[in-house]
Amino acid sequence: MSKNKNKKARPFLVIELLNSFSKRELVNLGNFVSCNYHNTDTHVVALLNVLREEVIHKKKFDDMVQCVVYRATFTKKTAPKKILNQRQREALRAKMTILLRLIERFLTYEALNKNTAYGADLLYEQLLQRGQFWLFNRHIAKDTKTLNAKSEKGIEDYAHQFKMQSALLKYLHQKGLVITKDNLPELIKNLDIYYLLNKLELHGTCIALTHFSAKKSYDFTPMKAVDALLEIPEYANHPLIRIHRVALDLLENNTIELYEKLIALLNTYESSISPKNLNNFYKIAGNFCGKKIKEGNSKYYRKAFDLYLVMDDKNLLMEDSYMPVGKLKNIITLSCRLNEFIWAEKTIEKYRPNLEKVHADSVYQFNMGAVAFYQKDFKTALSHFIRVEKVNLAYDIDCRIMLLKSHYELDKEYDERTIRTFLLSERFIQSHKGLTSNNKKAYKNFVRILINIYNMRHGVGKMTPEKIRRKLEKLEYVSDKQWLLKKIEELEKKIKR
Repeated sequence: MSKNKNKKARPFLVIELLNSFSKRELVNLGNFVSCNYHNTDTHVVALLNVLREEVIHKKKFDDMVQCVVYRATFTKKTAPKKILNQRQREALRAKMTILLRLIERFLTYEALNKNTAYGADLLYEQLLQRGQFWLFNRHIAKDTKTLNAKSEKGIEDYAHQFKMQSALLKYLHQKGLVITKDNLPELIKNLDIYYLLNKLELHGTCIALTHFSAKKSYDFTPMKAVDALLEIPEYANHPLIRIHRVALDLLENNTIELYEKLIALLNTYESSISPKNLNNFYKIAGNFCGKKIKEGNSKYYRKAFDLYLVMDDKNLLMEDSYMPVGKLKNIITLSCRLNEFIWAEKTIEKYRPNLEKVHADSVYQFNMGAVAFYQKDFKTALSHFIRVEKVNLAYDIDCRIMLLKSHYELDKEYDERTIRTFLLSERFIQSHKGLTSNNKKAYKNFVRILINIYNMRHGVGKMTPEKIRRKLEKLEYVSDKQWLLKKIEELEKKIKR
């Protein structure tokens, strides 16, 4: 990308970043930018204020809005007319750049507040540099006590333990005590555990990526080099290392025995593992169930649902205090397939406050529509689906497909408006740049077959169920083939009566 393009993109980068902030975060950022310790540029303070009042979560940053922002930022300069000139754009861009640096510093400050271990590691270094050994020892003693009292530990906790021991070794050096005493065994142990956990986690990521893409390949030789370290009894029996190794075996071999072993270990050691790590392990177990379902093993629908029940009970479904919209959709679809409608509705209501506000209503409407659809209340389902606005590609496509299915089920007579809806959806799929070519084929073929079934159902055209079935069977890519086959079977039974 050229320098000019970078300059043009910078203001929009600031807007995009600020749009990801919550209201509380925007208030805190305002206080941060207004503080003279962090910023003395009053134009930047004015800039952030007008962005918060006029733009963020409200309007597009178009030419007209840019003029409003410029006037509020530079109150003593000549006001722009309908569009900023080159000089005005450069002046606004310069202040945007300063604001971007301040936002980045604010995010770092927020991260330190949320992760006290990061701040502690930096504080150890500063206290040692200044020779403040009494205060250093006080903090080390307090943090050691806190860590020892913590029952649920994750990789980040072992990282903090390693850094604490590293700081202690520096302290012993500075005090001239390292000749008579040291903490090297403890430091090495913490380094090994921290290293092995990171190594195992990264190795698992590599394996998972190779499953998603045939183009991905990695050299796993370095992983084999740590086998001897993993077999040292103290490490081999470490709960988190044990679970990681079984999870990796499951990713590689996909056996029911390994799945059951992973679940048993999670049940045994759940009280000593951090929620974040537990969440990742349950995801691996869930992905295994998903593979078995794709292989045609329908009993894993219930096993996958039971995993969601466990995760819900342990408060593991949310990520960083938010419910991922894709995860909620998968949970609701699965529970509806198993006729767990009451639980599905309760779950939607339970996690509604934890959805990102910008998409919360649309996500709620889609999932409530799904519950109604699977209960065959197609009129209610349609009333929910038509209220869904853009969320992401998966929701947009799935909502369109569910709309088409609802129209099909509701129409007692042939309706040209329904056919137009089918054709508009087909065009949307064809023109969507986010879909792969195979996915486009799959969704387009679904719509074409659905049109054939719809026409035949209402006595339009010369297609028969047998012809539609043969046509469907010849297609290499088709979305929700089972549902289409079910509709064909319904028509076949109707003809036989």
